[in-house]
Amino acid sequence: MEVIISEQDIINTYNTRQQEQCKLFYEYKKLKKENSEFGYKRISKLLGQSESKTRWWNCGKHTPTPIQTVKWLKEKELIPLSWDNPNLPLIAKILGATFSDGGIFENLNAIFLSSSEIESVKEFGNDLKKVFGEVVGQNSRIIEGGEYGHSWSYQNTNRNIIRLFKALGAPIGRKSKIKLKLPEWILKNEIIADNFIGSIIGGDGGIPKPIRNRPGYINIGITGKDNFKENRIDFLEELRKYFIMKGIGTNKIYISKGEERDIFKLPLKTTLPNFLNFYESVPINYCIYKKLKLKLTIEVWNEFNINERNQVISSDI
Repeated sequence: MEVIISEQDIINTYNTRQQEQCKLFYEYKKLKKENSEFGYKRISKLLGQSESKTRWWNCGKHTPTPIQTVKWLKEKELIPLSWDNPNLPLIAKILGATFSDGGIFENLNAIFLSSSEIESVKEFGNDLKKVFGEVVGQNSRIIEGGEYGHSWSYQNTNRNIIRLFKALGAPIGRKSKIKLKLPEWILKNEIIADNFIGSIIGGDGGIPKPIRNRPGYINIGITGKDNFKENRIDFLEELRKYFIMKGIGTNKIYISKGEERDIFKLPLKTTLPNFLNFYESVPINYCIYKKLKLKLTIEVWNEFNINERNQVISSDI
């Protein structure tokens, strides 16, 4: 079974020194396995390391931090992460949120999701528990924010979780100031793509108001400064591939200029069949009101069309 991320991918999320320590640790383990009679002092000389280091390793203590992270993730059956892992759709759903209203702090102190709906941030936290176990609740909190307390942010400080999502390709820090890249594995499976894109839509999707004759666009809008123009367009073109896969029509990408940053938007074609296809085949994750708004928009539009047809029929009788 193809592996999405491996043990080494987790180690590679750490700095050079930590990676070198892991390499030395594995060399120590290899020498010990091949030469069971060797003590830690002899191995320390072969590695050119201090005896104190190999003594601790010999006692099974003070292993490099990345190795501890890998061990924790292995115990959760998440490393190596392959396509047959039953948690993969949920992992893709959480990962998608880090590309929209969620993310990972630049200092790697927390993975988070912000929303005007407390139900949505609670759902995000519950999804983390489903993947990693109830233990992650010890590292979580929900913060109320906004001038009038109208928004919430779920935050989890478990570094093992953060390293996994960093390895999976989650953006780190302020997304408006960095390049965005769609993880290559996302579009290889439709269910995985549904969960991932559904979370982006939940945060960055624009749903039109329920207008009777012809509503506006459904669109995905992502921010970025002008120097990220090419990157943002490339990212949205990758998302367009998903809509093509789902048989959903899209229009040309356009840019809404702002004072500090621009919004790059990928709109869907405004036809009732296209909206219905979107509603029936694409999830909207971590956002209840957008689901309800889209449902109402389609109902009002469809009702108007039915009335229009009935009027035409009546006039012909």
